[in-house]
Amino acid sequence: MSGLNKTLGLPMLIFYGTGMILGAGIYSIIGKASFETGETLWLGFAFAGVSAFLTALSYAELCTMFPKAGAEFIYLREAFKKDKWIGSTAGIAMAFSGAATAATVALSFSAYLNQFIESPQFITALSVLFVFSCVAIIGIRTSGWVTVVSTLIEIGGLIFIIYLGLTSDKFGNALETIPHLGTISGSALIIFSFFGFENIANLAEETKNPGRDLPRAILISVTIATVLYVLVSISALSLLSSENLANSKAPLMSVAKTVSEKYSKILGAVALFSTANTALISLIGASRILYSMGDTGVLPKFTAVISKKRKTPWIASIIIFTTSVMLLPLGKLETVASVSSLTTLIAFLLVNIALVVLRYKKPSLGRSFKVPLTIGKTPILPVLAALITVLLLTQFQIKVYLIGISFLALACLGFWLHDRKHI
Repeated sequence: MSGLNKTLGLPMLIFYGTGMILGAGIYSIIGKASFETGETLWLGFAFAGVSAFLTALSYAELCTMFPKAGAEFIYLREAFKKDKWIGSTAGIAMAFSGAATAATVALSFSAYLNQFIESPQFITALSVLFVFSCVAIIGIRTSGWVTVVSTLIEIGGLIFIIYLGLTSDKFGNALETIPHLGTISGSALIIFSFFGFENIANLAEETKNPGRDLPRAILISVTIATVLYVLVSISALSLLSSENLANSKAPLMSVAKTVSEKYSKILGAVALFSTANTALISLIGASRILYSMGDTGVLPKFTAVISKKRKTPWIASIIIFTTSVMLLPLGKLETVASVSSLTTLIAFLLVNIALVVLRYKKPSLGRSFKVPLTIGKTPILPVLAALITVLLLTQFQIKVYLIGISFLALACLGFWLHDRKHI
């Protein structure tokens, strides 16, 4: 697969990863997460951050072994060559999750925009998805510079929230709270806010030096996000109660409003950049997964068609756009985000298992990065990451399981039947 332009270096990869993570989280679901966690919101972010970092280590090693677009799809097909349907299902799960993430942040964009002007939620979200699907098709370099600008703006907004929190006499009070069951259930939703680092692996074929830069970008992005998230959640709770935070449709605007109406408007504008940025990167990452699956023949070949002029998988981008639009009628932001979290966590579980399997099956395969702490051939941290992921997978509502599991079951059945025909 050499049809994609190799234009990305470490700085741009970090912007992609950090921009995706930050927009998907703080600006979208911090309010809904505080409903579950209460005053332990910061602990929920810390726990989710640790979980994400452990899985990020697995991605960092795997992407140096197989520097190809498709990430989870490629890793699992290599780990389970006799059961190719496992990798195919994981690939579709991540593509679906990317579409769900784009739909989630498009809905969040609509909520923040409504603080400025009245606009129909569906029409606004649809417009966001359409515009950024077009940007994704135009080219990775163009979308890259959009990402740089948007990421700088959203980081600035988060630092501003931290500054406002530091001016409060209550800053740090949340550190005295005791964790409870809601802290864990809230983390299952909060983990959504860390999604994005895995999309860096999908840019392997557009990266100049993937063996060196991909693992660095993945781990740096997760670390930056975790530090900012914990500090922002502590700051938010110092200015607004967890109950009021949970009831707000534009949570960070509400936090800033406790200090100044002007600050609230500024944060609202930043949130628009952030959620739009995440929609863009989600659409890009998901389209690369379909491109990889089409290029290897798992999906119809037309999904791997690349624009001759732009060198982007334009048909795959249209498919992801359509899927995102189909999820918009679910309406509730937390429902769409939870569906994304469920399917992604399942893929994360499989990725961690795949790394353990490949340590045994392909111990001599080149790795420019290797996850530390090993007993024999068994890497300890991926095993721990898998166990934490299983814990988080038990925390969703019934309707989320029905939507997510039904989709994955159909995909799994389809790929299994496909493989049976080709035995």
